[in-house]
Amino acid sequence: MDVESSLTDRDREILRLLRWHRVLTTSQVHQMFFSDRNTAQHRMTRLHELRLVERFRPVRDGRDGEYHYVLDVLGAYVVAAMANCDPDREVKMRWRTDWAMSIAASQRLAHTVGANDVFVRLVAAARDRPDAELSTWWGERYCTDRLGEVVRPDGLGVWREGDATVVFCLEHDRGSEQLGRLAKKAADYARLEAAWGVAFWVLAVVPGPRRERGVVGGLSAGGLAVATTTASLDCRPEAAVWAPEGADGARVRLGELATWPRPAESLARLAQGTRCRDQETTEEAS
Repeated sequence: MDVESSLTDRDREILRLLRWHRVLTTSQVHQMFFSDRNTAQHRMTRLHELRLVERFRPVRDGRDGEYHYVLDVLGAYVVAAMANCDPDREVKMRWRTDWAMSIAASQRLAHTVGANDVFVRLVAAARDRPDAELSTWWGERYCTDRLGEVVRPDGLGVWREGDATVVFCLEHDRGSEQLGRLAKKAADYARLEAAWGVAFWVLAVVPGPRRERGVVGGLSAGGLAVATTTASLDCRPEAAVWAPEGADGARVRLGELATWPRPAESLARLAQGTRCRDQETTEEAS
């Protein structure tokens, strides 16, 4: 059978997401692409039969969890061809199925799935809304490639809703990281803001209210625009679940952050960056 001819555009998009975001669950594929879970399960089983994806079921509380999918080598060839790369060179240099499957035994599995889930739910929220879109989704690995010399977020996204546009870096906190490290990361985010000149938000998903207070204290040290939510509230990340610092417990929609007041330190960095870029442009023109 010609595998390429049996693939739909939806299949190709699933493979592309697996290439860049490493692992997706059956539930996540269902939310983004299918109206029926059984249909999603059957299609992913078919992609597995075609050796385009590999799968595993992590054990939780003594029971097998749902299937988690990673890209298999043939799927990697398909994605390379989609990107107009030399498939042989791209796959031989950059792909190993055993490395892809190593996430199954990794302590970072829950973290990776959890971080991906925030973006997955935004994609799902926009499916039936012509005025909403997750127009950019950078995963952890891509963020490391592009921003790693400054800061390493768990993801970066651009959410558009009506006339609002919110650029955000994601911190998916599972309670294991020392809060002191967040202050260091806040300084790195401040450096990124000054260099990049983009008014982004740092969105932190945390396990519960007590941890939420500690994370706000750590990240706000850099005068950043920070908003937090707890794991019990993040089932609809586009909804009114985000608490911006200084909101006195109020929670707002993701789109509302586009016009929410930013800290003075953040505004000053952005203004300074604009002046520097204007000066550089003037010098180049002269």
